[in-house]
Amino acid sequence: MIPGARNPEQARANAAAAQLPPLPQDTLAAIRDLYEKRIREQVEHRW
Repeated sequence: MIPGARNPEQARANAAAAQLPPLPQDTLAAIRDLYEKRIREQVEHRW
């Protein structure tokens, strides 16, 4: 099983995502920016 999958169908769907094309660099940059501004402070101390 893939961690986080609750059943075989979710594991298959998660594995199928590996076949998708990579996200564009501008999308990845926007995700990093969002993480830094709104998420990091709330989760970084947990690990």
